[in-house]
Amino acid sequence: MNNAENKYWPCILVEHDDRFSIILSEFHLLDDYFGDKGCGGYSVERLARKLVKKHRIENIQFDSEAGMFCAYSKEQNALLQLCSLFAEIAGNQNDYEKDNKPLLISLDEAEKLLIKGFVMDLDEISQDKFYQNVPCPALNKKQKEYLESIQSEDAKTRILALRKINAEARTLTRKWDNYLSHPHTIELLLAAAEKETDSKVYEELTATLYFICIRHLPDLRIKPYFLKCLKHKTTQVRFWGLNGLSSLYFPSIKDFEFLINDKSEKVRNEAQGLIVQMQKQSRNNWEFPCWMFNRKNYVI
Repeated sequence: MNNAENKYWPCILVEHDDRFSIILSEFHLLDDYFGDKGCGGYSVERLARKLVKKHRIENIQFDSEAGMFCAYSKEQNALLQLCSLFAEIAGNQNDYEKDNKPLLISLDEAEKLLIKGFVMDLDEISQDKFYQNVPCPALNKKQKEYLESIQSEDAKTRILALRKINAEARTLTRKWDNYLSHPHTIELLLAAAEKETDSKVYEELTATLYFICIRHLPDLRIKPYFLKCLKHKTTQVRFWGLNGLSSLYFPSIKDFEFLINDKSEKVRNEAQGLIVQMQKQSRNNWEFPCWMFNRKNYVI
């Protein structure tokens, strides 16, 4: 179901034998309400309870969890009222519509090229084949606006755009039809990082690249950037850089062990924890999250 057909947007309606329920996991759609704090299933539920009380919507119950908001009722119209209130926060759903071009090869073949070309190796032949056969997913109006804004001359505009991209990165996981899961988007962010001189923007860039790596695409081309972050003057940049490095395929302990003597306790603890983790693993048993890639397509 696309957005144009879904009158319950930004939620999805689920029909049960004796009731209806709505679910929402794309929390970034409510970012205009939660702002920089971000949100999860429970925080969306708190918002929903306020809206239900304020607008006197009856007969709605909740069953949310950290990764998903859920409300249910025997009265479909009550859920529709709540979704309409969410939609007022999310904005025009047409701004989120997109029309993706189809892959020219099978998903399995595309994933093998992706892993060999960008994730577990930087094989240029595989990279070229991937780009030739896997078009970058279409951008909706909001996503296009954010990517254009990271090139703005105004630092505050760049920060806001990165926070919006990061919010989407944090609340979704890798999908073929999402621009955060395609190497082209990584290239745009790395190009922005190359010329960034503002420390606050640099911090937002680092956090954004980390969440893209951990939830969408652990692209090895980001490794030099994360290594550079490890020596940055800003504690939070070093912290995100270290976390980002840990999300990539089998980082070397030698690259970050100096951080066990960092002036920041947070960074020291993170470095020590990562060393322990790496000592328990090897290149041959490296694992990505089960939902990110098919294990049989790993290229060792």
